[in-house]
Amino acid sequence: MHEKDERLAGMLSGAAYRIKRIDEPLMQMTNAELSKEFRPEIISILHELKTRHTVEALDELIQLTPAGLFEMMRIKGLGGKKLSVLWKTAGIDNVEMLLKAAKHGELRKISGFGRKTEQNIIESIENYFSHQHRFHYAFVADIADALVQFLQKTLKTKLISLCGEIRRQNLTVESIEISTAAPAKKFTLPLLRKQLIVDSSNKQETTAHTLDEFPVVIYHTTTPNYHYDLFCRTGNNEHVKKILSKCKGKKSFTSEEVIYKQSGYSYVVPEMREDVAEWTFSKSNDDLITTGAIKGVVHNHTRWSDGIDGLPEFVAACKKKGYEYAVISDHSKNAHYAGGLKEEKLYKQLAQIDELNNKLKPFKIFKSIECDILVSGELDFNNDVLKQLDLVIVSVHQLLKMDEDRATKRLIKAIENPYTTILGHMTGRQLLIRPGYPVNFRKIIDACAANNVIIEINANPYRLDMDWTQLPYALKKKVMISINPDAHSIGEIDNIRWGVSAARKGGLTRDMTWNAMPLKRIEEWLKARNKSRRR
Repeated sequence: MHEKDERLAGMLSGAAYRIKRIDEPLMQMTNAELSKEFRPEIISILHELKTRHTVEALDELIQLTPAGLFEMMRIKGLGGKKLSVLWKTAGIDNVEMLLKAAKHGELRKISGFGRKTEQNIIESIENYFSHQHRFHYAFVADIADALVQFLQKTLKTKLISLCGEIRRQNLTVESIEISTAAPAKKFTLPLLRKQLIVDSSNKQETTAHTLDEFPVVIYHTTTPNYHYDLFCRTGNNEHVKKILSKCKGKKSFTSEEVIYKQSGYSYVVPEMREDVAEWTFSKSNDDLITTGAIKGVVHNHTRWSDGIDGLPEFVAACKKKGYEYAVISDHSKNAHYAGGLKEEKLYKQLAQIDELNNKLKPFKIFKSIECDILVSGELDFNNDVLKQLDLVIVSVHQLLKMDEDRATKRLIKAIENPYTTILGHMTGRQLLIRPGYPVNFRKIIDACAANNVIIEINANPYRLDMDWTQLPYALKKKVMISINPDAHSIGEIDNIRWGVSAARKGGLTRDMTWNAMPLKRIEEWLKARNKSRRR
C-alpha cells in the first residue's frame, strides 16, 4: 500500500468514527452541514457513494489487496498493523502461509512478533480451522425455515421437516438437514432447482445440495416411517437411544408424541433433545421461556458509547416493539476503545434518561452501566458512582488470557460487590472465533446464588454466553437468568430471539427469567434487592 493509500485509509477510519456519532441521516445532510464535520476529501467520497453507491478508491484498494489477507483478518489477534507487517515484510498473504511460518518459528523473527504471539497465532488458526465449516445458527435459521416451507408448498406434503442440529437449534450448525417422505426423484424438478443447486448425485437415501453457501442434506424415508426417522435424526445419539430402548423395535408411528408416550416419557421439544436438561425438567413444555414472554430489553448500548443509535431513538424502538422497559448500559471508562463513559459523561446520560422517562411513561428506562471487571476483580467505577444507578451489569472485556483459578476469582470478587446486579457474558467467548476463558462454572453460579446476582445469557449470536449447558445447575441453585440482546443498534434488539432459543435448550422457564417479569415486579425486585445489598 502506497503512502497516499495509507493516508486515505486513515481518513476513512477517522470519518467512520465521526459518522457513527452523527444523529442526522448522513446522505440527507447539506454541504454546509458536512463541511462542519469532515474534510473536503471525505465530502467528495460521500457524494460519490451517494451517486454511484460505491467508492472507486476503495474498490482499487480491495483489488490491490490479496484475497487471503481478508481471510487472515478472521484470525484472532491480527489487526491491520500486524497484517500489513506480515504482508510487506514477510510476504505472507494467506492463512496457510501464516500457519506454516508460525510453526517453523519464523514469525518471532519479525519486529513486533514474539514467541508468545507466535504461539497465540497458531492456537487461533487451529481454532479457526476447526470451525471453518460451521455456521452460526442465527444466520441459517430463517433460510432453513423458508426452504422447508417452500418444499412443503411445492411438493404438497407436510411430511417435510428440519432435523439434526438445526432442528435442535444448536448454537452453531454444520448444515441444513431435512427429513422427508417425498421421493428423491422429485428433487430434480426444474422448479426445485431454482432453490436447490444439486451438488452431488443421490446416494442411497440421502441427497446432498448447496443453498447459497450453506450445505443442505435431505434424508428420504417412507411415509409409515416418517415420524420415527424424524425422531432418530433430530435428537443426539444418547437421547435417541434412551427413548428407543423402550420402543421394542417398532418404527411406524403417527407422531413423535406417540413415540415418547409409548416409551413412558413426556414429549420433549426438539431443542432440548441433548441428553442434558430434559430428564430432570419437571415442568410442562408450556413453562419454557418464549420470546413473547420477554417484557424488557436489558443490556443495551447507544451512541453514548459504541452503539449506532441515539438514546431517544433506541428506547422509542423498544417501546414500539411492545416492551415495557429498557436497561441502558453503555460501557464504563476502562473500555476506552468502545467510547467508555467517564463519570462526567455518565451523569449527562443519566440526566437525559430522566427527561425521557418523563416523556415516555409508563415505559421506563433503567439507569445502568456495563462496568468493566478489572484484572483485580474490582469494578471500573467506585461505589459513589454505582449507587446512582438502578442496576449494574459487570463484564470482562480485557486481558482474557487467564487460567481457571485466576478467572474464577476475578469474577467472584466482582460478583461480591454489593452494587453488582447482573454478571454479563460469563466467559467472554465468541462462537467460531475464540473460546471463552476457563472458569469454574459451579463456583461462579454458587457465588451468584449467595449474592443474589442474576446471570446473563448474552443473546448476541456470536456469544450466547453463559452456555446453556450450565443452566440446569443455575436453576437448581435458584439463580435468575436475564436474556439480554447486548444490542448496539435498534436491529440488534431482536437478538433476544437467539438467547431464548439457547435458553430453552437448558430448560429455562418463564418464572426464572428475570426480564420476563413485568415492569412493576422488576421495580419491586430492584428496590428490595438494592435495599438488602447496598448497605
